[in-house]
Amino acid sequence: MVRAAHVAAILPFWVRLALVCSWAVTSLARTAAGPAPRMLLLDGTRAGAESIVVVGERGTISLSKDEGETWTAATSGTPETLTGVSFADSRTGWVVGHGGVVLVTHDGGSSWARSLTDEPVETSFLDVAVLDARTVIAVGAFGTLRTSHDGGATWTRPAVPENEPHLNRILVDPKGIVVVVGEAGTVLVSTDRGITWSPRLNIASQVSFYGGLALPDGGLIVHGLRGHVFRQSRAGAPWEPVPLSHPVMLATSCRLDSGELLFAGAARWVFVSHDQGKSLQRLELPLATAVAELIPLSHRQVLVLGEAGVTRISLPERVTP
Repeated sequence: MVRAAHVAAILPFWVRLALVCSWAVTSLARTAAGPAPRMLLLDGTRAGAESIVVVGERGTISLSKDEGETWTAATSGTPETLTGVSFADSRTGWVVGHGGVVLVTHDGGSSWARSLTDEPVETSFLDVAVLDARTVIAVGAFGTLRTSHDGGATWTRPAVPENEPHLNRILVDPKGIVVVVGEAGTVLVSTDRGITWSPRLNIASQVSFYGGLALPDGGLIVHGLRGHVFRQSRAGAPWEPVPLSHPVMLATSCRLDSGELLFAGAARWVFVSHDQGKSLQRLELPLATAVAELIPLSHRQVLVLGEAGVTRISLPERVTP
């Protein structure tokens, strides 16, 4: 068995391409607000307008109600590494992880319960997307794909590509179209809220994708290993490679209030785009470790999640290249 802390040392990316981890450590509950978590964190999201929820190793779930200044730990009830979190609103959300773990909350993340109880422990979930309080999509290693349309009461297993690629990240565009990206150039699309899926053209069979962003007019950006970034200006348009100055793995991306796009991942590098992903420029930022997730804040600040836990960074003022 490979521990998540060791994955960082032996793989180019340790965030979602997961090997199942078994930890002999139980998660700890803390009722008082404290400083930012300082352990491996793999995903985070907003729960409504007021809260931020982050997840990571050893069953960690932590909540902040003051934009990341202080944090309160919740009890997850599992020692497994948690890899994905998504909320429908300020109260209802889901978390997924290794060991077939799927958890649900109905009180904003203060308490959690099992939502999927019959999943084999060999299953490694890598991401989750909550479309509304009843519609949940979870993906993972070896083509794992689960959907629920009744708030987690029952789950289905839609068909996936025969080669069973690792499915690493779920994107949802403003029109509700769901996109899943993964290894071997996999880009899957669902226009019916996860009931059926179709490929959106294999871009490059040797490229593994770890994230992406939806663009206006149905366009899409996907990114992953060795600095590979591809952009589609609208649905059906040709995929175009986006040059990157250094071939570093890009694990995550986000859109700022200014409209700029931010990309980060291995090698502690961050890139910004001022033109909706047509070009990327490197930002010099004081990061100590690789990045798993970015959560935009106000006033050009961003919460960075990764090996160092939670780090707050301030972006320079926008400079037109």
